[in-house]
Amino acid sequence: MSNSVAKKTVKIKESHLVDLIEGIVNEAVAVKKQEWISEQAQKGNTLLEGKIAALEVKLNKLTKGKK
Repeated sequence: MSNSVAKKTVKIKESHLVDLIEGIVNEAVAVKKQEWISEQAQKGNTLLEGKIAALEVKLNKLTKGKK
């Protein structure tokens, strides 16, 4: 068994290479941006839910005091 690896050289114009790299970067950025947006939405919901719960506690205290 031989461990030789076939190497293939492909010639590509610099502008095509730049476009290829730019496309890969843009795709990666879009994926990370979507992940970040999802994380922020979850954090925002959690924060909002916490604030609502705190307001409910305060409202219940105020309501009990009026009875």
